[in-house]
Amino acid sequence: MPTLSFYDYAFLLTETADSPKHVAGVQIFRPPAGYAGDYVSDLIETLKERPVGSPFDFKLKGSLLSKPEWVRDDNFDLDYHLRRSRLPRPGSRHQLMELVGRLHSILLDRQRPLWEIHVIDGLEDGCFALYVKIHHSYCDGATLVRLLIETLNTSADDRRIRAHWEATHSATFSDEARDPGSTVDRGVGLFRRTVETVTDLSGLVGRMTMQRLGLQPGHLPVPFTAPKTRLNSVVTRARRAAVGELPLDELKAISKATDTTLNDVVVTICDIALTRYLRRHHQTPKGPLVAQMPVSLRRDGNAQMGNQLAILPVTLGRAGQDPVRRLKAISRSAAEVKEDAAAMSPDAVSIYTLAMQGAAQAGELLGVAESLPPLGNILISNVPGPRVPLYLWGAKMVSAYPLSAIPPGLSMNITVFSYDGKFDIGLIAGYDAVPDIEALPQFVEEAFDALRSATQRHLLRSRKTRTKVRRRKTQAAKKRKTVSQNKKLSKPPGKTLARKKELIATKKKSSARKSRKRSSATGANGASSKKRARSATKPKDAPARSKSGGARPAATS
Repeated sequence: MPTLSFYDYAFLLTETADSPKHVAGVQIFRPPAGYAGDYVSDLIETLKERPVGSPFDFKLKGSLLSKPEWVRDDNFDLDYHLRRSRLPRPGSRHQLMELVGRLHSILLDRQRPLWEIHVIDGLEDGCFALYVKIHHSYCDGATLVRLLIETLNTSADDRRIRAHWEATHSATFSDEARDPGSTVDRGVGLFRRTVETVTDLSGLVGRMTMQRLGLQPGHLPVPFTAPKTRLNSVVTRARRAAVGELPLDELKAISKATDTTLNDVVVTICDIALTRYLRRHHQTPKGPLVAQMPVSLRRDGNAQMGNQLAILPVTLGRAGQDPVRRLKAISRSAAEVKEDAAAMSPDAVSIYTLAMQGAAQAGELLGVAESLPPLGNILISNVPGPRVPLYLWGAKMVSAYPLSAIPPGLSMNITVFSYDGKFDIGLIAGYDAVPDIEALPQFVEEAFDALRSATQRHLLRSRKTRTKVRRRKTQAAKKRKTVSQNKKLSKPPGKTLARKKELIATKKKSSARKSRKRSSATGANGASSKKRARSATKPKDAPARSKSGGARPAATS
């Protein structure tokens, strides 16, 4: 039978009544219009006809001295896992989340397969909800979302139904015993991975030590150096839940305008909202908050059950910082942390996560968590979902709110799920640690408005700056052109102009020579030499001839 990985086993080892380790989701559906009959009752009866498949009929078997393994439950009872609840009138969303908070507080029974589905009807707008929870040793949040999506259709006319507990091609546990490689190959591979992991971890510890001493800069925040706030209060088994929504298109616009990722925008909005929440309770952190951010370690095409993720610390923004500058700072911090993690092997990152979370969990189990500096202040997870509406037996899924486990040392978890043009936000917190959790969605909306307004101002300033730059460039170009023209006028004539002047001077000289020749050939009276020769040979007393050829009479005195 499949065995648990050490990562999955860690969620069982660290689970207590005050710290349950299951993930969940709340899906809200609107029944098809004009349905004749009780839609919820008919849906439940139809779902019960679907067979259960592996691994949803697996339960744990083991002892305190050995690592448990998954075995088939021969006495599987679907009625235990599929339950129905009805909200009291008026069936508001607030009442729904109160019920979900209570359901999320209860541990899953380890004598049975570790999952439950609660069908909740009676919502005032005619909708009903599904609350699905599954133990973290089964899967991580991203895997749960994938399993839930696989049960839905993309058309309201598609009435095919597939239950959450049916077997799918991806819902399988990995089994190391089925590895086709030889024992020697597996041993060599394990030795190589061990060497890489030890090398990466020793280098990480050395860098963090130098960073803590101020001798070397680093990107990964040093563990247990986050500021202590009311978000690090000790939690008991009771839970409170709240939900919110944000428009996806406007978040994408902010991301594009600021050249950051969509996840950076979401984390910044949560950071601003939490800072305002702390200010409302008269708390100002001594430094930036530190968020624990889950990062998937799955390779492409790997859709098996179980956990393949790391939790990395990311330094958030400073209180009072401009929202856009805050976003830029968080974006840089997240990119640098991911870059450092990418340089390590997946095994090293997983062991680092287990070591840090295990140390924090030990502090809770020993009752010294309040005297220790916190590992972080908040866990923020962003799970991508479908962009189109989905349907269950003709009922449209209106919203899908993810709810996860609260990490050790923290009081609250925020998980975001993108679906059908919006971000659905699920918040889960300790009942006494965050008694006013229903106010946090309003703080999230206010933080979104603040970041959106700051982004618009940023764009306006950028346009004005670009306009000024273009104007300055135009003026500089005109100035350069004027200077160039002035230089052309003031500088010595070029070769072409000199040649023209030379030709003009040559023509003038030639004209002057011709003029001198004419002057030398012309007498004082202006007659030419030929005319003077003719006048010299003509007799003085010869009568002048008229124009008509006759002799012109001599003048009389």
